[in-house]
Amino acid sequence: MNSFKPVSVILRNDFSQSDDSGMDKTFQDLLNACRSGDLERVESLVRNYSAPINKTDFWQCSPLYLACLCCFYGALTSEIRELLQDYKFSKAVDESQPYFKFLTLLYDRPLDTFSDVVFKLPFFEEIHAHRCILYARSKYFANKLETTWRNYDVIEITEPQWHPTCFRGILRYLYTGEIVTIAKDLENKMISLSQHFELDSLAERYKADNQISKKEVQVLDKLESQELRQDFEKFFKNVVLRSVDISNNEEIQRFAQADICIQINQQIFPCHKAFLTKRSEYFNVMITGPFAESQQMDTIYYDNRRIPKITISDYCTPEIFALILEFIYTDKCDIPPNLSYKVLIEADKFLLDKLKSLASIVLTNQPEPLEDIYTLMSAAIDLNVYRLEQWCSRWFAEHIEEVLEDQRFLEMIQESAHSIFKREETDSLPFIDDIRLSKKYGVLEDNLDKNGRVSEESFTWEVEYNQILERIDKVLEQLELDA
Repeated sequence: MNSFKPVSVILRNDFSQSDDSGMDKTFQDLLNACRSGDLERVESLVRNYSAPINKTDFWQCSPLYLACLCCFYGALTSEIRELLQDYKFSKAVDESQPYFKFLTLLYDRPLDTFSDVVFKLPFFEEIHAHRCILYARSKYFANKLETTWRNYDVIEITEPQWHPTCFRGILRYLYTGEIVTIAKDLENKMISLSQHFELDSLAERYKADNQISKKEVQVLDKLESQELRQDFEKFFKNVVLRSVDISNNEEIQRFAQADICIQINQQIFPCHKAFLTKRSEYFNVMITGPFAESQQMDTIYYDNRRIPKITISDYCTPEIFALILEFIYTDKCDIPPNLSYKVLIEADKFLLDKLKSLASIVLTNQPEPLEDIYTLMSAAIDLNVYRLEQWCSRWFAEHIEEVLEDQRFLEMIQESAHSIFKREETDSLPFIDDIRLSKKYGVLEDNLDKNGRVSEESFTWEVEYNQILERIDKVLEQLELDA
């Protein structure tokens, strides 16, 4: 097998070994996606789950190599090749990574993103920040916010070591994982303040700033990005996810870092306006839109503080809403297959297109439909989920003998025809096209005559294919459709 090892495309083998079972599963999913040419799945695994693109499997094959191997079968796309070759971490804000763009926005524009704490530093400087970010990223700040600073929105700092420039640099690190360049005359102050905040790894980075190679910096920056994601995942699980029953007043005292609560049935989730409004346009309109003041909001009190509470009273359950919040807070969501359809519906309601995509990936990675196939197809069309629509079309093509006599199938063909007529003048129906070129029969467009038939019936499958088309034509004739 060594002869197949790609010598010229090995990128870097920093993460060639792993004992993490979760990462092993992620890596296997990446390999499968590369084999099948599934760009959407590859992007999701690499960008959202840090799938190791430099790791190799048992036969020393990397994801990029497997994608190249698939070229022989037409599965490799230029997009997948470029994604695997070019994907890297950068200190600049990457527009393709909306989660890091969001965190940078919170740092850059605290007054526009519901900052809820102000630090008044020496030299008359005021710096605004978000309690939830500090709590999630620093044990030092978490402890202070739970004790000494618990009831204060404005925190007076008298220690001279809190130099404004150094503090801003540390805040940027806490928000984004980025390590900013600092002036030489402030390096010792930055190291001292980092140690004061118990950020030992940050202090070590500044100590060794000129002693590590560019490659080592890239590795360390990637580790910082991973640690940042892990910190927010822990924050979500330990704080946000621990919803409480509305009758449990003692537990509500844990909501010290929350500035808004969401009630689903009898459960209350402690949340944060910065995350809700900047990650979901649904919540942005609900909380800041022109009708926000008319919203019926109750109030929760603790320690003489007032927290608004929004009640969502539709069909969303606490279990599904927890998955919605997981995506909002972490940009990831481990969706159980049995909940994937409900997550798809709710993600559309909360205007979370990326979560819809993640749910559709789960739905289409199953051997059989998790819901009624007609329900799935209807949802795919109504919610504009192309991946799911194509998966359903393939399922119908592969089960055409079963569905041709089903009235629901005939109605779906009519609906497909009407939708096409509204959009453009054409005599082609997506349903029919997918069935005609179904992989079940191994038919290629080049093999068909002008009537869409296999011209030479040399094999049994060619006879079956033409017979199926005859039945389809009769159905279309009954429906008075020419497709």
